[in-house]
Order: sequence, then structure tokens, then C-alpha cells
Amino acid sequence: MAELAILGGPPLRSRPYPSWPIWDDTERDALIATLQSGAWWSGDGGRAQAFADRFATFQGARHGLPMTNGTHTIEAALVALGVGRGDEVIVPAITFVASATAVLAVGAEPVIVDVDADTLCIDPAAAEAAITPATRAIIAVHCGGCVADLDALLELCDRRGLQLVEDCAHAHGSSWRGRGVGSWGAFGSFSMQGGKLITAGEGGVLLTNDDRLEDLAWQHHNCGRERGRWFYHHRTAGSNLRMTEWQGAVLSAQLQRFPDQHATRNANAVVLGAALAEIPGIRPQPRDERMDANGNYCFIFHYDPGSFAGLPLREFEAALEAEGIPLGVSYPSLGDLELFAGHDRPPLPVAVNAAATTVWVEHRTLLARRESVLDVARAVEKIQAGAAELVARSATV
Repeated sequence: MAELAILGGPPLRSRPYPSWPIWDDTERDALIATLQSGAWWSGDGGRAQAFADRFATFQGARHGLPMTNGTHTIEAALVALGVGRGDEVIVPAITFVASATAVLAVGAEPVIVDVDADTLCIDPAAAEAAITPATRAIIAVHCGGCVADLDALLELCDRRGLQLVEDCAHAHGSSWRGRGVGSWGAFGSFSMQGGKLITAGEGGVLLTNDDRLEDLAWQHHNCGRERGRWFYHHRTAGSNLRMTEWQGAVLSAQLQRFPDQHATRNANAVVLGAALAEIPGIRPQPRDERMDANGNYCFIFHYDPGSFAGLPLREFEAALEAEGIPLGVSYPSLGDLELFAGHDRPPLPVAVNAAATTVWVEHRTLLARRESVLDVARAVEKIQAGAAELVARSATV
């Protein structure tokens, strides 16, 4: 049995996985062209809007608005939907904090609910149980690129008179029943932050199929201006959430290569999932048959320490990284954050357990050759074989 790398043995992998972000002369040429044009803000140029239009088409939506980041896109969506003081918005417990702080930013109250034990996406039953007369919307986060149950959520929102906002920060390219995510709800919010599947360091795109909602979101993100009116006519108290032309240039280049990257990630994720599912104590995030593609922002799998001699999750992750596997880390349950300590909420046992038992492999891993991707499963098997020794050594420290 090979000694674990964390105990001094040779790592399973000595060669690194692909780095992120990926760029080449396409981005460089686009940035130089933007520089030489002198049109650096969206009021003078069309690069940011051109990217948002192409991205909207790629995801199957009618409109795309380029914005500063994926937090502001959610804020703009809520403002356009008329959500404000005294209103409630239901948010899943496993997500980045911005899904909830965007609700606070418009003066509303985020109501945190539990998630599905397998997918880590919002539990529709938990969402329905949390509805009150003050509820105006549900934010569905497509966790790791896995699509929330849009059939159940759309039916729930239609039946209860609510709006659905899709938080697609992890889900560029994810699709449901043949149509891209972000095109199903009233709005779809995407982040282009540095670790995302398409990136310019920062940036965001807000999608919608509704002409009226698009116009309201446009007004809010562009200082409250009204299309077709004088430049200094401000109809509402909006904000400046415009994407720069620099970001639009980089993102247009990123989008050119994204379909090939997306196909590679999807194919490798399917094979890796099958390999990991054969290992006792490992349960990959499931792939719903209604989900045609998964953006795979992270490859997530559930970990049972009982099948690894009781090895705690954090020690398992450290051992996996020592073998050369790039990892992120699960979000904590929003309910455990100090920010929400004073907020009334139901218990969130699934989210708390998920944060303590899931492993998040970085998406760049899935861009490697197939055999290198399968090294993730081989590393897990190696750790399982040496888990008892690792636990025993840890106990003596």
C-alpha cells in the first residue's frame, strides 16, 4: 500500500491540473482594441452589451444586461420586481452570502430555508413551508452547476403568486429540459467573478425574457435613467451597476472558447461521477435526468467518514490536496453566519450536515485529460486504504 502523501509518501499526482483563468491572444487583442478605441465605458462602446446579448442567446433568454457583478444583478432583479421594505424573499441555506445580502440591500428580509440532501439546491417543500403573506419571491441557487428542481419551483411560484429568481453564479451552460438556466424564472443572475466558468475578474449578467422587467432593471442599473429620454433625466433612484468595456472585451473572448470547455467538463464529470460512485462512503451530487448539462462550477461529492476509519472531513480534504487534487470548500449554512444570528428561521439540519460532509473539487480539474480527471477517484481510493493509519497517527499528535 502506497504511503499517503500527507504522511510523507509520494503524491499520486506530481503534475498540476490546468490553471484558471485561461486566456490567450484573443483576450489580449480584444483589450488592445478596446484601449485604442478610447471607448472604455458602456456609454461610448458596445462590447459589454454585445457580450451580454450573445450570452443571453447561449442560455436561451431574450435579454441580457451586463453589470458590475453577480450580487448587483440579484439586487437589480429584486428592484425590478418591486421587492422592498416589508417584503420577504426565500433563500436556500447553501449558497454564497450574496444571495441573501442582495435581499437585505433592497430593504427586504431573506428567509433562509433548507436544501435537498442530494443536490444541495433549495428544497421546494421547505420553501413552500416558509411562505407567508409577506413573501414576494424565491431565489433558487443552482449549486455547483446542478439545477434546482425548476419544475417544482415554477409550479409553486405560479400557484402561490410568487416570482422566481435564478441565481446561476455556478451554472453557466447548465440546462433543464433543453433550455438554459437563467431563462426560466423572472430573472436569471450570473457572476463573472475570478473563479467562475466565464470570467473577467469581476462582472455579471442579468437575463430575462420579459421586456417590461428588462426595462425596469436597465433603469436601475443605469442611474435611474429612462430609455429615449434626456441623459440627465432620472426617473427612479437607481444605481450605477454598469459593466465596463474592458470586461465586455474579455468576456466576449472567454465566451468563444466556453462551449468546448463546457463539453469537456460535462463529459469528464459524468465519468468521474461513475468512478467515485463505486467507492464506499462516496456519493456524487446526482445528475437529474431533466438536466441536459451541468456547468460544473465545482464537482461536488458527499463524504461519509464512517467508510474512512472515522477520518474527519477537513483531514480528508487535506489528504486529498496533498495527493495533488485541487479543492475548494463548501459554503457554511447561511444560518450559521453571525450576520443572520438574530433572524428567525426554521432549523436547517440538511444544510448544516451538507457543509460538514461534502467535498468540492475545483472545476479546472475537469478540463484535464480523462486519465488525469480519474486521478481524483484514485486519490480517494488511496486515502481510503490509508485512512486507519492517518487516523492513528493523528491521534498520537
